[in-house]
Amino acid sequence: MFKRLFLTSLVLVSILSAMVLSGCSEPVPTKSEGEDTIKIGLILPMKGELEVYGVLSKRAIDLAVDEINAQGGLLGMKVETIDGDDASNPNVSSHIANEYTQIRRVSAIVGPFTTQSALTAAPVANRDGVPLITIRSSEANITAIGKYIFRAGYVDSYQGTMLGEFAGRELKAKKAAVIFNTEDQDAQALVDAFKKAVTAYGGKVETVQSYGSDVTDFSAQLKEVAKVKPDVILLNDYDDKSSLIMKQAAELNITAKYLGTDFWNAFSLVKEAGAAAEGSYYTAHFSADDPNPKVQDFVELYEGDYVAKPELSSALSYDAMHLLFEAIKRADSTRPEKIATALAGIKNFEGVTGKFTFDENRNPIKGSVIMTIKDGKPVFAKRMEP
Repeated sequence: MFKRLFLTSLVLVSILSAMVLSGCSEPVPTKSEGEDTIKIGLILPMKGELEVYGVLSKRAIDLAVDEINAQGGLLGMKVETIDGDDASNPNVSSHIANEYTQIRRVSAIVGPFTTQSALTAAPVANRDGVPLITIRSSEANITAIGKYIFRAGYVDSYQGTMLGEFAGRELKAKKAAVIFNTEDQDAQALVDAFKKAVTAYGGKVETVQSYGSDVTDFSAQLKEVAKVKPDVILLNDYDDKSSLIMKQAAELNITAKYLGTDFWNAFSLVKEAGAAAEGSYYTAHFSADDPNPKVQDFVELYEGDYVAKPELSSALSYDAMHLLFEAIKRADSTRPEKIATALAGIKNFEGVTGKFTFDENRNPIKGSVIMTIKDGKPVFAKRMEP
């Protein structure tokens, strides 16, 4: 396997034709029996503000394709990917999806990367009956678009379940508090999931405090939290707000463990909160330091090609491809509708980001990595499986 020092994205042709075809609602023609490759369309940000994530995703996708083709491919055919660069532009994403479903006649689509792009590409894929696995978008309503839409990453609210289980099962927390931003549209669902999980392990959320995005003084909320003397405090916001809360809590001598989501950038959190962040825990899709053998096999494979450790974008993209490969095997077909049916039936498929089982909304019920801040650095703490 060769070193990939750079990636190029193919320029999708016939965009104007795709735009003309965008009003068509007829089913996508079936692949001819004479096809010698299985085509999977990619929608990634290979240029623009999120280019780095597109490159990291593409690297892992290439690894997955090389792996399966080295094993002889699928159903006697090689797997081929078609590169689509949406530059994180939702309008471009929908045009690329239309190109794939109406002209290129792909068997499936992997991507887009962002929520906004997925919200425009998914309706096209669903309309034309082509399964689409979005990589990292967490908007709860994306898979509700239709039965052909899946995701590799969990929805935001699912992190509440994982954190609640971790608090109850691993930290033995009996009293919890929540401080959350009411302007986050998914926050209430995450808080509800957290409360349910904590209760299941014999604990209780003693107080729930909220604030708006313009708030910087959290003394009122923290005084209420201090009254219940919680073992853990869930902070469902980004690192800028969470670090402010931690620092102000330290001034009130609150010593509870903090729990956060993948909203946190651990390095920024530590930079702003300092010692107040020490010992905090947060969810992550993936850690290259996870000792799980499947994870370490992936890390070794990735480092062998790219001389760098994979991160979550790479891991989720790698899992998305292997989920498709598994579905194609189970379907024994390259027909999109059969692949979608097989995908929906997957249970306990072991990926590098956890064991996948798709629920009735085609969202994954799977594990999560729990990270901790130790000596001012993010460190792998535990892998949680449902």
